[in-house]
Amino acid sequence: MTTVQEVLEAAHRLPSAERARLIHALWDSVSPEDWSPPADESIAEAQRRSAALDAGRMNTAPWPEVRQRARREAGLEE
Repeated sequence: MTTVQEVLEAAHRLPSAERARLIHALWDSVSPEDWSPPADESIAEAQRRSAALDAGRMNTAPWPEVRQRARREAGLEE
């Protein structure tokens, strides 16, 4: 039987783009009911950012632009 550790080790040997595809596939396979609740620190950060946005101290960008920038910075351009 394959253990989670063995799968993780095999995944780490994949090229970066393949690991990203694996993450996407795994994420899509988990039911929201099985997600862990966010940590208190994550909630506090989201509230801080929301307040900064409401006060005009933070800019936003459309998701496609953010995603493209993140993929470019991670070396995962399609």
